[in-house]
Amino acid sequence: MELVVVTGPGRAPAWADAACEDWGRRIQRTFPFRITEKLPKLSGRARIVALDERGESRTSEGFAELLEAGARVGAHPLVFVIGGPYGLDPEVRAAAWKLVRLSDLVLNHAVARVLLVEQLYRACSIRTGSPYHHGD
Repeated sequence: MELVVVTGPGRAPAWADAACEDWGRRIQRTFPFRITEKLPKLSGRARIVALDERGESRTSEGFAELLEAGARVGAHPLVFVIGGPYGLDPEVRAAAWKLVRLSDLVLNHAVARVLLVEQLYRACSIRTGSPYHHGD
């Protein structure tokens, strides 16, 4: 299963790029991974997880369960879409397999991207039993 993060257009600050590159390399030990600015053409096996303030809240373990659920349904790729400054396009929200809220707080785009990629790595570490995650 490939993991894809769609960030929307615009340059992120260098610190956000560096953090995402670091965690992205770690994610690639478990899944193919990439970050893109445009929603790719999706096959029938693709599943979209839209990051939306009205989405369901998940713990880190719940995020790992989301990856498991994606694997169970044969998602390829599993695409995480971060909305722009005015939220998600209604068509993306309607096409989403899951709607997930990253936080009850409003986050700027760069922070949301870093938070998402770190949580994807954490979910991978939970799945593989890596010591990175110290949860119960």
